[in-house]
Amino acid sequence: MGLLIDLLCFLGLPLLCWRLVRGAVPMAVLPILTGLAVAIAADRFGFDKSIVGPSPIGEMIGWCGVLALAFSAGLETRTAADRLPTLGAQAIASALVALALPFTVGFIAASSGAMEAVLARPAGVSPFLSAGAIGLCLSVSALPVLVGIVRELPMADRPLGNVALRIAALDDAILWTGLALLLFLHHGESGAASSAGWTSLAAVGVPILMLLLRGRLAPVLPDHTATAVPVGIAFLVAGAWATWTLGLHELLGAYFAGAMMPQRLAARLMPERLGRIALFGLSPLFFAHRGLSIDGAVVTPAALSVSIALLLLAGAAKLAAVHLVPPAANQPARDRTRLGLLLQCKGLMEIVAATILVQAGLITPTVFAVLVTLALVSTTLTVPLFRLASRAARPRPVKAI
Repeated sequence: MGLLIDLLCFLGLPLLCWRLVRGAVPMAVLPILTGLAVAIAADRFGFDKSIVGPSPIGEMIGWCGVLALAFSAGLETRTAADRLPTLGAQAIASALVALALPFTVGFIAASSGAMEAVLARPAGVSPFLSAGAIGLCLSVSALPVLVGIVRELPMADRPLGNVALRIAALDDAILWTGLALLLFLHHGESGAASSAGWTSLAAVGVPILMLLLRGRLAPVLPDHTATAVPVGIAFLVAGAWATWTLGLHELLGAYFAGAMMPQRLAARLMPERLGRIALFGLSPLFFAHRGLSIDGAVVTPAALSVSIALLLLAGAAKLAAVHLVPPAANQPARDRTRLGLLLQCKGLMEIVAATILVQAGLITPTVFAVLVTLALVSTTLTVPLFRLASRAARPRPVKAI
């Protein structure tokens, strides 16, 4: 009975809401909002929120789903490499500045004390690590969501969209690497770093082995889905085990396992389809349970105000970055603006990053709620703002006299 209630509340209801809004709100956000709404109602009306979940089986289903989701995001960066334009030196510099400027803005906002009532760090956590966690979330550009957005752009806007995807792919790699570094420093600071001797050494060897196998497996294995699936499962399990053993988060290992799959086998796994199955059929339970775990009392008007303020700061920083250092020297100002509007999309990546950070204790549940709200608003506004900027950029027809 508990599993049925869990499925109805945190899988069926978000899916119904997603259909009603016709996909205008990202699916990853709706389960969190559903769980958060239950947590707020439990706080306001004084009932026990555990009556709706999470159930043990539902938690396991959601956990498998979010691992598959992170794995598919890694696969997406692997399979998209040949479809996207190559970044030159200036474009790489533009991508790095587009990461560094929002990160700096978020770091300063979190460490300055100006928003300390909401952005207070957890007890025992270094102010630099906590501020770095918030800065990292503000610098994200959402690759999986952008892939869907670019597919729906008019053909004339596709080249600009592909540049945004290439920059977002680089952002993704830096984001997950930055998350791994933050978690490593946090565990080392708290004395929780793994020291299991040979086990830790084996865990370090796993990604090295994956890199060595990446170019050698594809030529000797049949080009068939029946071959790609067990290899993919082996990579996923090994990657998740390695980061868990090292005291990091399993999602990091799942992502890097996907990114290190042999390219031909990665394409056979159909990352877009795998991602959709995970996003709509499994991971909603995981995200809903994270929202349910938040104390409803932390969601206040002050927290929502900070969320909007951070959104404006991060968006302005992303736009300023692509105007200061555009991917191409001769890129028109209007295209820089439209590119910046695409890159400010936070989408699923910020939600996953924030989930990892709150579970690790690097941010508080209040900050998690702030970042989820920011991701929701940012992603929802991306397409309308891009269309508005595109209409403003079109030359007006000359009236005949």
